[in-house]
Order: sequence, then structure tokens, then C-alpha cells
Amino acid sequence: MYDGTIPSGVAILKDKYRLNEGTISKLLGLDITTLDDDYMSHYTDQTNHAEYALPFLVGALDATSDDTKLSGVIDGFMHYFDLSIEALALYAEITPVEMKNFISDPSSLSIEKKYHMGMRFMLLHFVLKESYRVEAD
Repeated sequence: MYDGTIPSGVAILKDKYRLNEGTISKLLGLDITTLDDDYMSHYTDQTNHAEYALPFLVGALDATSDDTKLSGVIDGFMHYFDLSIEALALYAEITPVEMKNFISDPSSLSIEKKYHMGMRFMLLHFVLKESYRVEAD
């Protein structure tokens, strides 16, 4: 069971997802082979990243619906980048009305359109991911 610590998350990644130490180290951005019980006394940006990423990697992705995840991505684009509903609709290749309806009621959009939008937004997020770290003046 995941208790919020890096060692318990690492154990789940090994046992449940059958990841090796090298892969886990890459995902978390720290060398798990040198991780000891006193790792919090050596807290770093990598430790912070590992604590942020682990809940998602060990199962939090299952805690919400795919529609909720997609809505969260849309909210992020609107919040961080001030992208309008119209701009997001154009990126998703749907109409602004369809985008507004999806935001209000995710079941209003067909699974095919949600899949298409999700794939396009996943790529857009990947391209923009470094921009999330830059604070606007």
C-alpha cells in the first residue's frame, strides 16, 4: 500500500508494475539504489519531483475518469496559457460549441472526438511542458 513515501512507491512500481530500478530511477529523476531511510534529510528538487510523480505512477490515474482527466488538461491550458475555448476547439478540431458543451457535460461529445481531442492535447501538452515551469511576469 502506498503511504506517500518514496520507498513505498518504489516498492509498488517494482511489484505491481514490474519496473526495474533503472526505469524507476529515470521516472523519478533520482537514483533509487542509493536511497536510504534518511532520504528526507537530503531533500532535493529530484526528491520533490519523485514525491509529486509517485501518486500518479502508483495508481492515482485510476482514481478519476478519463473525462475528468481531459477536463483537467483543458483547465490547465486555459489557466496557464490563457488559451480560449475557441483556440482549444481549433486545436482539437471540434467546434467551439462542442468544446463548451464538453466542458459542461463530457458525455456530450462522442468517444471518437474525445479520443482525437485527447491525443492532440497530449501532444500539445508534451510540446508545452517546459513552459509550465516558467513563471509569467
